[in-house]
Amino acid sequence: MIERTGNIEAILSQSPPLPESPSLGPSLPPPDLDHPIKTFYCSHCGYPLRVKLSCGDRTCYVCRRKWYGYHFGAIKRYVSTWPKTYCLTLTLINIPDEQMTGWRIKRLRQAFSKLRYRFKPVIQDGFYIIQATNSGAGWHLHAHVLYRGGYLSKAAVSKAWCEITKGSYIVDIKLVERYQKALQYLLSDFRGKPRIREQDFDLYNRLFHGCRLVQGFGEYAKIKLRVPFRCPVCGDCSWTLLEVLLGEKVRFRSEFYGEPPP
Repeated sequence: MIERTGNIEAILSQSPPLPESPSLGPSLPPPDLDHPIKTFYCSHCGYPLRVKLSCGDRTCYVCRRKWYGYHFGAIKRYVSTWPKTYCLTLTLINIPDEQMTGWRIKRLRQAFSKLRYRFKPVIQDGFYIIQATNSGAGWHLHAHVLYRGGYLSKAAVSKAWCEITKGSYIVDIKLVERYQKALQYLLSDFRGKPRIREQDFDLYNRLFHGCRLVQGFGEYAKIKLRVPFRCPVCGDCSWTLLEVLLGEKVRFRSEFYGEPPP
């Protein structure tokens, strides 16, 4: 057994070698500098795992597909146990380009919190994401919500939402029988690039900088959405980065969690 703080020679000596590139044949594609590959080693048996890291760009198609996969696996553990799952969509009136700021997203979160408390305990707890789109007619800001609880009429939600937001009234609510459909609804924004113009990419990153991709509320407000990857050899979930074993200070995004999207 290899301790996490053990020497690097012990881990490398017990881990199977990584496959080498063939000396002949077609040339390999150029390395992806935005998504570097790091090698992690199982802290128990030394099994090597090559992981493509995220670049941190919220508009990156490669990263968004990966976020979709591991959030699907992480949230499934909770949603699959709910007796009933409801999908709720809350929208704001279109926002002109020059008026779109991070305050608008904060305002949407606060409005949703007020709505939850107004209909408590019918809306018990769950998860939501903030989605922003812009096709040239201004920013369309809305929230996709999965919640556990009871049914609310669309008219009642629309009336309350209009009062809270001072004018926004377009909402939708429905009961979803299969939790897979509910998760696809919640995470639909991550299945491709955001639906915005290319000129808005920088603003989009600034708007969501430091924000959670998926936010829990109620019982799930403080949980960490992670599904640890188990070592295929020994089943352990503890992984160590090679640079850490060598004593280097490394900052990285370890996102080899979850499962591939359905």
